[in-house]
Amino acid sequence: MIGSFRKPTFGILDCITGELREITKMPFEIGSGEAADLRILDERISVRHCVVLEAKGKTYIAKRDPLAVFILDGVEQKSSVLVPSTDYFIKLGPKFFAIRGSQNIEQWKNRVTINAWCLVNKESGFSGGPYPLHHLPRVIRQQSLDLESTIAHLDGLGAGVYLFQLLDEIGAQLELEAEAEAAGPLPGPPEFAPPAEEDLADEGALTCPVCWLHFDKGDVMHVAVHEALKGDPIMGEDAMQRFKPRSFNDRGQALDGMGLACSDIACPHCRRKLPPGFLDVPHHIFSIVGAPQAGKSYYLSVLIKVLQNSLFHHFGVTLDDADPTANAMLNQMKTQLFSASDPESAYLIKTSFEGEMYEQLRRHGRRVKLPKPFIFSLSSNRHAADTCSLVFYDNAGEHFQPGVNTTESPGAQHIASSAAMFFLFDPTYNAAFRRKLGASSNDPQLSVKASHLDQQDIILSETKVRIRKHLGLGPRDRITTPLAVLIGKCDTCMNLMGWENLREPIRDGAIDLGAIDANSALIREFFAPICPSIVGGAESLSSDVKYFLVSPLGHSPVKFTDSTGAEKLGPDPMQINPLFMEIPSLWALSKIAPSLVPAFS
Repeated sequence: MIGSFRKPTFGILDCITGELREITKMPFEIGSGEAADLRILDERISVRHCVVLEAKGKTYIAKRDPLAVFILDGVEQKSSVLVPSTDYFIKLGPKFFAIRGSQNIEQWKNRVTINAWCLVNKESGFSGGPYPLHHLPRVIRQQSLDLESTIAHLDGLGAGVYLFQLLDEIGAQLELEAEAEAAGPLPGPPEFAPPAEEDLADEGALTCPVCWLHFDKGDVMHVAVHEALKGDPIMGEDAMQRFKPRSFNDRGQALDGMGLACSDIACPHCRRKLPPGFLDVPHHIFSIVGAPQAGKSYYLSVLIKVLQNSLFHHFGVTLDDADPTANAMLNQMKTQLFSASDPESAYLIKTSFEGEMYEQLRRHGRRVKLPKPFIFSLSSNRHAADTCSLVFYDNAGEHFQPGVNTTESPGAQHIASSAAMFFLFDPTYNAAFRRKLGASSNDPQLSVKASHLDQQDIILSETKVRIRKHLGLGPRDRITTPLAVLIGKCDTCMNLMGWENLREPIRDGAIDLGAIDANSALIREFFAPICPSIVGGAESLSSDVKYFLVSPLGHSPVKFTDSTGAEKLGPDPMQINPLFMEIPSLWALSKIAPSLVPAFS
């Protein structure tokens, strides 16, 4: 059995003043009364407004006063479990707080930048900031942002609130901005000479998680801080300059052209900001491959939530946002799915081909659309030296189809640099699976998708061709990268394969590789006669293939009519019950990070 680890401490951070309060005792009362542990003097705050408490081994935040308004991550709540190592954003009247359980609360506080607000709107694809609070009204008008669908969060914080819920704080600024604009435009920054564009060879020990090109530590660029140094010849006029430093302060921090210390670094190829701590820990790409509408967005949104809980409870490992600003869209999808009250609210829009999950960047001298990486850090709660980062992408399925992997659209080339691959197979697409299910299932996906062309074996073959081409392998060569074949939406077919014979793969704080092998063999035995091309394709690609059942939702979707009158299928939030979601990732982690996720045979 793995040894015990220190219980996390919860802290609550005032998002306006930056004041941090450690919750050293529970229950921790919040309200306007004199006895409150955190007192808020405002007519909208009840005497006993809400409370943080422990019950049955879990930490909760809940309303004390039934009439109180308590908003968590943009959604009005009665109570909610607070999972350690997860950021939460709370609105109480005119006040905004962040709350988190952590092994090091001060370190968390230092990660969050007060009065530096980032805005994200998944529907329009807008992502900007950080901005000071008084600049938000101007950004809202310039970008025509919808207040009810745009999320605002502090830089460094992985949770936020909808813009309309911020109006208590910025409403007065709207009038001030209007007066300022009537008086004339604000003065612009002084003239400066932008750095010259440089060509750099695709070689080195480091791999950019955005463009997948290589470089060495000495090639890294720094990001200017001073407002006068806005405008980069590659990133555009709204981006801060990227530069090679010539001077440093006594802490070893690079100084920009105006003498300000810089903390952010950038890739020398695409010039996109690199995640915090990029130079300090190894990064592992987990590539998820699948057909259009196979459910990759649902899979990734649910995986992060389930994996965070499983790693913490079974292995004493924290899965944390390495770059909360860059991960904002994924966090928004996760919040939308698990905080929804009806299928329409929980419905995730399909990742569009080169849509809002993509950004235009420079690669090999061309401007191309690349998927935004979602980067998470893993750290042991027992051994600080044990740490690494995981990189995920929410690719549009069309990026894996033949003919799309062109120089102008290299959006899926991360598969050749991945530490582990996950092929998400959708059984509701496959005609043989539908025949096998027959009358035993009334899942509405079976009838809806019967008209779709099943190209999943072609996508797997295309993946194999791309990897071999990129790595210079022969037609019979196999990679050693772990490959997990995931039978998605397994709730539709588990009754056909004797799933009750599956063994528990997590035991005594470690992965039981014998159970993984036995389960994989059972699934393969069922799967191979139905889809031999998938099994053959996977096993001719990698020498390390395992088969898994997964279901992000754990139930059949339901039909609903959206606000436009269109009929769609979506998850029922009341029935979400993920099945086996974390097991493939834990198996892969036991291969590439055994100090964090140990295993035994």
